[in-house]
Amino acid sequence: MRIISGLKKGHTILSYKNKEVRPLTNKNRETIFNLLTHGKEIISTGFRIENSVILDLFAGTGSFSFEALSRGALKATTVENSTIMIDLIYRNAEKLKFRDKIVICEENACSFTVNSSVPKFDLVYCDPPYEKKLGIRSLKNLVKKNMLNHNAIIVMEEELKAKPINLPELEILRIKEIGISKFSFLRLL
Repeated sequence: MRIISGLKKGHTILSYKNKEVRPLTNKNRETIFNLLTHGKEIISTGFRIENSVILDLFAGTGSFSFEALSRGALKATTVENSTIMIDLIYRNAEKLKFRDKIVICEENACSFTVNSSVPKFDLVYCDPPYEKKLGIRSLKNLVKKNMLNHNAIIVMEEELKAKPINLPELEILRIKEIGISKFSFLRLL
């Protein structure tokens, strides 16, 4: 895996894969960031990656956060409950010299909480294990605890057959299907 664009373009990201870990592929990451940067539905909201505050739920290797930081995001918070993956995120943060721009939380993404001194999030990437319905639980948690800025963008990765997200606080801007995955781009109303 590698960083696709920005300050750290071409730098490699340490990865780990087993039957429970599905790292975000370079191709899928590039598609997501192209839509975040050039997709008319996203552009119309006024969202920009530069200077945004990122939340990466079910972070895995942290590749989404590292890509966003490389492209000018201000800060990233990764939430992961696997000790192996937390160690990998730390190693990647050190390798990429992003340790001062990333907060690494070893927590459950469905009950995650930040203290009130942390800025609200502008962009959320949520990549829960497929077929466990954890994504919707984590989104409800974010909305209930008021952790998102108005107009925050959420990218939810799910299995292709997952039902569309239906929360009154969120608007679906776009859905992109790639292989066995579906990426829903949502906006907080």
